[in-house]
Formats: sequence, structure tokens, C-alpha cells
Amino acid sequence: MQKLKQSPIVTKTLSFYKEAGIWYADLPAFLEAGLGTKTNLMMVDGSDTFLDYISNNQGKATLKLSTEPFEGSETVLNKIRIGMNRGLLDNIGHAIVDYGAYYLVEKFKENILNHQLWLCPVTEYVFEGGYPEKIYIKLINNK
Repeated sequence: MQKLKQSPIVTKTLSFYKEAGIWYADLPAFLEAGLGTKTNLMMVDGSDTFLDYISNNQGKATLKLSTEPFEGSETVLNKIRIGMNRGLLDNIGHAIVDYGAYYLVEKFKENILNHQLWLCPVTEYVFEGGYPEKIYIKLINNK
């Protein structure tokens, strides 16, 4: 009988910042490793408006992210499909990618959102391979 490969449990703290109206993931190690450019780190197609919402339009957000539920998590992103909106990405100036994943955020804290957002392949770098089925989130700081 073949064993199913278990995805690693990954928990990270990741900051995001808004510059000239565009949100970016703060991942200097990704850039320093030559894995992409700053345009790979753009948060677009719903991720930007989600960050606006949870940061209360502050322009910075630090989040605890995990592939497993944790005490104090305020929301969960549920993967709904692989895909991307090529026209939107080209129009915004996002790095050229071949895919991404859409997630649904049903609520944040106790507020109903039913918000869809897109995450680019940098997600695979953050979560050490693949797109998690669920990503649990807590806002740590928005200053």
C-alpha cells in the first residue's frame, strides 16, 4: 500500500507593504536568491483589497500564516482553483507567470467577506512547495 505524501506544516510571519498604490510581499531572501523580481511580489487580483481591508488601509500588514489551524487565527483562505487572469496581470505589470491559485475568504474575525483573492507562484516559495488547501491567518501588526 502506497503512503500518501504529507504536506509539511508551515508557519511563517510575513510582512506586506504598499508602495505607490501597490501591495508587495516583503521577501528580500526571494529577491537575493535570484528567484524573481519585485514584480513577482505584487499582491493583486483581490489580494490587494484583502490587505487593504485587514490593515484598515494602513499600507503595511504583518501576518502570521500557517497551513494548520492555530489559536488566535482570524481567518482561513480556502483554495478553490488553479488559474489566473492574464489580462489583469499584464495590465498591472505583474511578472509573467504561468499559473496561480484562487482562494476564498469567507470571513475575517466575525465579519462576513466572501472575498476571492489570487496568490501567485511565490506562494510555493513561502509554503515550501505547492499551494496549501487552507492558509490560516492572524494579523499581527498593521503599522
